[in-house]
Amino acid sequence: MYQYTSEEGSDPLFTFTTKNGLSYFVAFRKLDFGLDYFQNLYSVDFWEIYNQTFIKDTSIEKTIIAILFSFFENHPNTILHYVCDSIDFRQNARSKLFEMWYNNSKNNEFSKLDLTYSIEKEEIEYKLEFVFKNEFYDINTVKENVIIQLNEFSTFK
Repeated sequence: MYQYTSEEGSDPLFTFTTKNGLSYFVAFRKLDFGLDYFQNLYSVDFWEIYNQTFIKDTSIEKTIIAILFSFFENHPNTILHYVCDSIDFRQNARSKLFEMWYNNSKNNEFSKLDLTYSIEKEEIEYKLEFVFKNEFYDINTVKENVIIQLNEFSTFK
């Protein structure tokens, strides 16, 4: 695992540099949809700062998982939404990577909800991933509320 630095605030940011000189950041952003159920919803995103080519390095995974656990220590009742960016049509690869990392973390305190969402007249399938602590949320209730919210968003299009 790599040493990382953090900048706390309403949108915490963590950064680290790998042994190969690649610089990564992990960003959390509080989302507000005006609904009580999602008052503790954060998105998380991570990438190499300078868009350098990914080099297989297990310490990157270990560091990002440690950052996620650290975030949950400070924000235990959070629902964390992992952003599988679809801008380059690689959302499936991002989803698989996050799934692998989640499975490798072997932590029974958490549940992970995966949803695939498509919008009529668009050719993109969006991958939606949510992680949360079991002591605060039930996976079926989270799924119901996410689907309700997605349906509301769809009516605005």
